[in-house]
Amino acid sequence: MQLRNLALTSALCATTVLASVTNVYPNVIQTGPSNALYVSGASGLDGPKMSPGINATTFDWWYFDAVSTNGNAAVVMVFYLSTDLGFSFVPPLSALSVDIFATFDDGSLVFLPLNNLPYTAGQATVVTDGDGASGNWQGTGFSFEGSPDLSTYKVTVDSPVLAIKGTLELTSRAPAHYPCGPNEAGQRLDVSPNVGWANAMPDADAVADFTVLGRPLKFTGIGYHDKNWGDKPFTTHVSSWYWGHGRLGPYSIVWFDVLGKDGTEYFSSYAAKDGVIVATQCGPGSIKVRPTGKNSQYPPKITSGNPEGLHIDLDLGAEGMLRVNVTAHSVLADAFLYYRASGLLVGGVDGGPQYTGVSVYEEFKLQF
Repeated sequence: MQLRNLALTSALCATTVLASVTNVYPNVIQTGPSNALYVSGASGLDGPKMSPGINATTFDWWYFDAVSTNGNAAVVMVFYLSTDLGFSFVPPLSALSVDIFATFDDGSLVFLPLNNLPYTAGQATVVTDGDGASGNWQGTGFSFEGSPDLSTYKVTVDSPVLAIKGTLELTSRAPAHYPCGPNEAGQRLDVSPNVGWANAMPDADAVADFTVLGRPLKFTGIGYHDKNWGDKPFTTHVSSWYWGHGRLGPYSIVWFDVLGKDGTEYFSSYAAKDGVIVATQCGPGSIKVRPTGKNSQYPPKITSGNPEGLHIDLDLGAEGMLRVNVTAHSVLADAFLYYRASGLLVGGVDGGPQYTGVSVYEEFKLQF
């Protein structure tokens, strides 16, 4: 496994350092093996991580979100290379799909998925340039464009079928990272067994300007972009997870607390202060995330309700322990096994000033 990953890393580095790389994914389920990249190269942080493509039981996706500074309005968009066997939350009968979640100021939520119809000529094109990536899910009206240095991203939607048109523009506020360390070669990419993660934009200034079903959705706030991938079906090795990101005073934070089917808890923590990384690690004790208030059972069960919030202890090393309380604010998705919300943040380092902020976070609960 390690030798295969290193060989794949070397092959990808050799091409991405010299020139941009274009990958085209037809809407056809690959029947052969698909290998996941779990060791980072010198570039290509946001590029595809499954080679040569996806098959029926693998997945690779690009995720974008933004939430207004008051936590009321939000937009989430995901670009999938996956079947519903690899990741059971995508539409069936397709290898390519996109979806958008739009939450308006009044709290109303619109969820609109769109897949390339099976056996059509639709395809997705992903161009990797430097560390950035640009993608076009042709036939859906959804595309994104990233800069080589990860400083800016723009997601564009023009979908008459879904009656959505607009853009999300993101300008980075904090450096990219991997699960256990900064953006550099030789880093581990698995956040838990068989799940890879690369965080291109842990925190960004966001400008959203959309028209959704005839309604305007316009706001400024904080944004985020990452990608996940895996070489086995998602639900076979994840029991639950808490993931989220937020801006708390001078801090940009990202948390990951995963419970695997093997009963082991896996961690990834990130904090930047005024745009400089102060913590990025994945060992036990680096971070602890637990649900709070009503429905705070841990580990969560499929039958558990949505928690009222989260408590996060994030170790900043010499700077101390950052303790954060997250209170659920606006529902961004609610699908029984999956929950996403905007959260209001209160917290700070032990003995230091307390700050407030806003976040987006999610919970998967996949065990009985």
